[in-house]
Amino acid sequence: MSQDEPNFDMIWPRESLQPSQPGKPPLTRDQIVAAAIEIADEQGIDALSIRRIATRLSVGATTLYWHVKSKDDLFELMYDSTMAELDLPEPTGDWRADLRDLALRTHDEHVRHRWLILLGIQPSIGPNLQRYADYINRVLGPVGLGLQARTDTMAILNNYIFGFAHRETAWERLRERAGLTGDQWQERLDNYLEQARGSDPELAELIQSRLYLTSQDNFELGLDCVLDGIASRVVAR
Repeated sequence: MSQDEPNFDMIWPRESLQPSQPGKPPLTRDQIVAAAIEIADEQGIDALSIRRIATRLSVGATTLYWHVKSKDDLFELMYDSTMAELDLPEPTGDWRADLRDLALRTHDEHVRHRWLILLGIQPSIGPNLQRYADYINRVLGPVGLGLQARTDTMAILNNYIFGFAHRETAWERLRERAGLTGDQWQERLDNYLEQARGSDPELAELIQSRLYLTSQDNFELGLDCVLDGIASRVVAR
C-alpha cells in the first residue's frame, strides 16, 4: 500500500491473533464484544474504553489490541453482535406482514440498546447483518423484485427505523443530561404544560401533541405509511 493510499479495511477478513500466555485461558473477540456491550448498556457508549473493557475482563489493555485494532473495529463487532439477538422467523409469504414484524423487532432492539443509533448505519459485511439482509431478500424474492429494488426497500425500511430511533435516543440523552429520572422528567413536562395551558393554550396543545412522537403507536403509524409507500412505489411498479 502506498503512503498516500487511505488505510481502510474491515475487521471480518482479519484473523484474531492470540499472544502466548501460559497458564491463562485464551481471550476471544466474543468475550471482548460481550463486555463492551455490557458497559454500553449500563453506562452509555461514551463511557466505553479499551481500559474499561480490559478491567471488566481482568486482562491488560494491550491484550485487547491483539483482537481489535481500534474503536471502529469494536463498534462494528458490537453492532453486528446485537443483530444476532434478532429472532428471524420463516417468512409467511405475506411480504408486508413480514417486513412490519421485522421492523418492530428491529425497533425493540434499538430500545434495548439505546447506544446503537449513535454508531450510525454500519456499512458492514458482518455475518449477522448479512443474515438480516438475506432474510429481507427471502421475504421480497417471491414478490418478483430485482436485486436493486430489494436493496432499495431494505434501505427505505432501515432509514425509517434509524430515524425514529434517533429521535428516541435524542430525547433520552436530553433527559440524562438534565440529571433526571424518567418520572422526574415526566413531572417537569407536566408542570410546564400546566403553566402553558394558563398562559398560552395553543402552545400547550402543540407541545402536548409532540410528547407522543416517540411512542410505540407513533412508530407503528409511521411504519405503516412507509409500507404503504413501498407497496405503491416499489412492489406495484
